[in-house]
Amino acid sequence: MRMRKMITLLPLATLLVACGPGFDENTGGDGSRGEAREVRVDGPVDDRVSAEQGDNTDWKKFELEDTAKVTVHFWWDEPSVAVSMTIRDELGQKLTAMKHGKGQREEQLGPIKLKAGAYFLEISASDGASVYTFEIQTGSGGGGAPTPDF
Repeated sequence: MRMRKMITLLPLATLLVACGPGFDENTGGDGSRGEAREVRVDGPVDDRVSAEQGDNTDWKKFELEDTAKVTVHFWWDEPSVAVSMTIRDELGQKLTAMKHGKGQREEQLGPIKLKAGAYFLEISASDGASVYTFEIQTGSGGGGAPTPDF
């Protein structure tokens, strides 16, 4: 009798664990390279990632008209989030990447020298959630994002 109850409860427990949102289930339309949102170079962009709510990955696309030394500056509202950031070429090949340093509110990816063309920025959370601001800077005299006041 006791074994029968345990066998009956096991599928129920499995179902309850699997009820949360799946990876990128609630991505908001930018969860893959094909859905990447075009962003402006040398201008601030805001977004959010959340591993708990199924918005794990954000993809952004940017274009360079000339060869440039590119640095991506990030500002995190919740510095405990576990995130990786990757710059990819137009074919999706990884050019450079880094993991967010837990506890860091501000950090940068690069600089990296890139030729004229299309590139992608992939921001992927594996744990936690945060609103973030980033700016892709080329050193071409862009406006420069103000540092958020925390």
